Amino acid sequence: LRPEVTAAVARSFIMHGMQSLPQPVKMWYWGPMFRYDRPQAGRYREFHQFGCETIGEHNPVVDAELISVAYNLLRDLGISSTVHINSIGTLEEREQYVVELVGYLRSKRSYLSEHSKARIAKNPLRVLDSKEPEDQQVIEEAPQIIDWLSDASKSFFMKTLEYLDEVQIPYAVTPTLVRGLDYYSDTVFEIYADDVEQSQQSALVGGGRYNGLV
Repeated sequence: LRPEVTAAVARSFIMHGMQSLPQPVKMWYWGPMFRYDRPQAGRYREFHQFGCETIGEHNPVVDAELISVAYNLLRDLGISSTVHINSIGTLEEREQYVVELVGYLRSKRSYLSEHSKARIAKNPLRVLDSKEPEDQQVIEEAPQIIDWLSDASKSFFMKTLEYLDEVQIPYAVTPTLVRGLDYYSDTVFEIYADDVEQSQQSALVGGGRYNGLV
């Protein structure tokens, strides 16, 4: 079979097969990955990645469980770390927030780095993730997405944090933390080693909820 036919058959098998399994379905993977777009500075086109996925359950305990798996894996490797976590809500809530954010960023455009200026039109959420020194004051004063979340989204996030408290995982709520892809919703997180300065490539783990993808 041609590769595209094989991929379509595999997708159909996976999706129909998972629907017949007890829910949620929990999986892990490990192997080489390849970036299609031009890699960012400091990144390689080919890289290796380990990941865990839970499919079929909209429950904050699932988010906390996957964060716990990542944190405990690093701990078992002897790496002391802290979880940085935020909520970006639903797609509809995020779209409303982006309108406010773009207006704010345009008013501060002269203070931003050239890279962030380009992102205002392409992907304004990623400006909040900038590590450029000249962007930091603008980011600190930017409107926070938490103020645009519905009561349901806020409750989901607070329950996720309560589960992390229960299992004693250290975390820092980070209002500027976003994941720039449209399929993310609700919980987003990154994990950093405690003895390493944060930079664009220093996160050991990154992830979140993929309601817009799965």
